[in-house]
Amino acid sequence: MSSEDLVYAKEEDNYLLPHGDGRDPQEKYMSYIPHSGFHNQRIALTNALMLAYRLNRTLLVPPVVLGNPIHWRKYDSLESFHRKSTKTHLGHCQGFLDQFGHLNTNSGDEVPLECRSSFRYTSLRWDRLFNMTSVKERVRIRYRDTYARTWLQDKYGLSKDDTYAVKDELLYDYRIADKEDVPIGKYQRDILLSDLQQRPERLISFGSLFGHGRVMTSTKESKELQVFIMKQFVFSPSVLPELFTEANRIIAQLGGPQTYISVHARVGDSIFERYSDRVMAKLWSDLRKYLPLIKSSQTPGGVADAPANACFQSPNSTLAVDPRSRRLLQDRPLVLFMATDAPHPRQHPTLQRFFSTFPCVVTLNDMYDFPSSSLATMVNPSDGVNFGQFFVPFLDGIVAGHAQEFTGSMWSTFSSYIRFLHTQFVE
Repeated sequence: MSSEDLVYAKEEDNYLLPHGDGRDPQEKYMSYIPHSGFHNQRIALTNALMLAYRLNRTLLVPPVVLGNPIHWRKYDSLESFHRKSTKTHLGHCQGFLDQFGHLNTNSGDEVPLECRSSFRYTSLRWDRLFNMTSVKERVRIRYRDTYARTWLQDKYGLSKDDTYAVKDELLYDYRIADKEDVPIGKYQRDILLSDLQQRPERLISFGSLFGHGRVMTSTKESKELQVFIMKQFVFSPSVLPELFTEANRIIAQLGGPQTYISVHARVGDSIFERYSDRVMAKLWSDLRKYLPLIKSSQTPGGVADAPANACFQSPNSTLAVDPRSRRLLQDRPLVLFMATDAPHPRQHPTLQRFFSTFPCVVTLNDMYDFPSSSLATMVNPSDGVNFGQFFVPFLDGIVAGHAQEFTGSMWSTFSSYIRFLHTQFVE
């Protein structure tokens, strides 16, 4: 029997899973291979849940991988990458970590390279991030905690001969279409839902399912299903109390929900670093609507150059801006909370225009200290890695999502998610 990978799982996760051991020949399955960062993995999962429901198949849900992003690869290569990334043989690495998942500098031993690499990522079941109860009540799921070659056969009796593999050659290779003759957009080809519904194999195995519009929703029922599933993936204090403890403290210091405006300035990786000038120019253009609210007498420079009491205030329920007259409603300058992946935003060249124009620009760096926070104590007991460190961007997003108005960076799936959170939190 293939061993499970070092995924943060709990016995309670199995509540509401289908009855039986999953080896019944009548139980048909669907799988996919995740990639990229958290938000792209979340989009792929929501697409997979929609598709599994419409195919009347049990979805094999992989864990979410936090930390180093997994670049997209072709089907076979991506599956192989996950298989090689297993931590099943790295149990000894936990000895180099302290109880909070941080490198134990007092061990005296040289940390092997394989261990250092493994500390840069960790795997959790999605239940560690979201309440999956309603999802399980509507869509049949089972967990796939490993990519070991023989695991599907050993666990569920799924053989290669009884698998229909949908392999992708490009990131946006195929779209799952529920009707014909609809413009295909960024995808290369359509796979008809009706054809997949007729497949006799016990397992349909997809490569990537990331991408908006990947699974067409042309019917009223499919649109309702999509909305339902999306709403299940909203961060909540009941599942992530540590995260919301920190977020609520910061939001209160800003004045409370909807007492400030926010932006997401993504400049730190991938195409966003390469095209940061262009992305930030678009963001600046979107923010120009606030310029009339900035009084000429206000001192620019952000919170670092303005008195703290001018930017922060006790929690209250006064909106930052009157929605109709577009006038300031508070006795302080307009506060702009900037969520960003720039390590030192005040020194980042493409962000200088924001700090020099808005009188109160506040970033997480101004209000949050990871080592002293509750996130620093969140550890995956399976591999010993601190996963709270990977939640800091989520903290940024939650604070931004509680603003009165939010403006995101073009192309960013994280910005799209914050915008979605904003609709759930305050609208």
